[in-house]
Amino acid sequence: MKNKTGKTFLTIILLLIFLLPSIALAQGDGFSDTFDDSTLPEWEAPGAIVTDGVLKISDGGFALHFGDWSEITLTIKMKFSGEGEGAVNYYFRDEGRYGVVFSENILYVEKETPQGMESLGDAKAVVLQSDTWVDLKIVVSGGQHQIYLNDELQVTVTDSNPLETGAVMLNSRGLTLEFDDLQVQGTPGGGAIFEGEPPPEGEEIPPMGEEPPGGEGSPPVGDENLPSVDSSQPAANTDTTQGQGDLMQEFFSSQANPTDLTTFLINMVLAAIAAFILSLVYIHWGSSLSNRRKFAANFMLMTITTTFIILVVRSSVALSLGLVGALSIVRFRTAVKEPEELAYLFFAIGIGIGLGDNQRLITMLALVIGIIIIGLNTLLRRAEADVNLHLSIASQHPSKVELVQIEAVLRKYCSKMKLLRFDETAEMLEAGFLVEFREMSQLNVTKQDLRALSENIEITFMDNKGVW
Repeated sequence: MKNKTGKTFLTIILLLIFLLPSIALAQGDGFSDTFDDSTLPEWEAPGAIVTDGVLKISDGGFALHFGDWSEITLTIKMKFSGEGEGAVNYYFRDEGRYGVVFSENILYVEKETPQGMESLGDAKAVVLQSDTWVDLKIVVSGGQHQIYLNDELQVTVTDSNPLETGAVMLNSRGLTLEFDDLQVQGTPGGGAIFEGEPPPEGEEIPPMGEEPPGGEGSPPVGDENLPSVDSSQPAANTDTTQGQGDLMQEFFSSQANPTDLTTFLINMVLAAIAAFILSLVYIHWGSSLSNRRKFAANFMLMTITTTFIILVVRSSVALSLGLVGALSIVRFRTAVKEPEELAYLFFAIGIGIGLGDNQRLITMLALVIGIIIIGLNTLLRRAEADVNLHLSIASQHPSKVELVQIEAVLRKYCSKMKLLRFDETAEMLEAGFLVEFREMSQLNVTKQDLRALSENIEITFMDNKGVW
């Protein structure tokens, strides 16, 4: 028994070690800057200086960090003074940018492209006060943008035609800004932010909407990327091609904020691995009297299904409301017999929700911490029973035994005992028990003591969980 427990523990540890690279990768790529280096490496920052470990940007200045990320989580400490606006821009590139624009008590999210400016949402933010440090957090996932101030959600907006990737830029529109402890987590895009990236040293990046360098007559930003049209082709062919392109675009754009296929596959694989590990933990370390192996088989399907559902509905308010309506008419039909079963079900659902929301690092760390706690609890408590059986006993007149006699024998050798069924008449007695033994040898001793009560007693042992 000790050898089997040791092998189980070793197997789970090896699976966790296999999972550690996934946890490390789940953290994603990105960068961080505490602004301790006054030279601001990897930044293009006219009008910005570093003083006492704080980035300060004066009116009209900006600081651009080159890179290309999508699905970002950006956190930064900021403070402002004066009259005007400050902005934290992300997905910054030739095609456009997003910006969280702020001033005293006001915050809004804008999207700027060569076609113009669009306001996506706004909120009154009383925490935005002059000369007061505020923690800003921006989470972008599947076209949905969530803006937090001091860990409180302020704005949630969704862009139906989202920008894909880009860099990060901090700029001032009249305020004196101070920034510290910038951290960006995201998926690297790999594309160029600007034509000829990075710009020549000393050349400033013009704000969106201003004429690019090259003087009057230079093409607008992005025009060089437009496909040329061969005037020798008939107009009808051009219209037909355009119509087919519009049809395909409409077909694929009907999906609200489609999830990246790579993200979907990674999350589903992690969900399967996590569910498999959780099922092993429940089978070998659970204390439920029910058939643990059969019940644990549900974890895989439940975790994967939950991950898929959250991945689909997390970026669509309409689908989220539909899910609420669907769940209101769907109920579990299988009885949950013990609290431990319900706890593991919630654990599996929690893993699915976390991976579905793309919170891989937190979810995997929660799984590891949960397994460690369960393992320590198992090792510290006394050795639990490991043999679950269904015991059926029948005794008939004239040497009929009493229930009290049967219970006395079972209590001597069974670590757990539960009476499931009891029938008695003047001529016979039948009783059904759910029993648990620490070792298989105790079963033989129990059988001998029961037969000593009566020569005509009938004993049936049935495996309650399968051989393992």
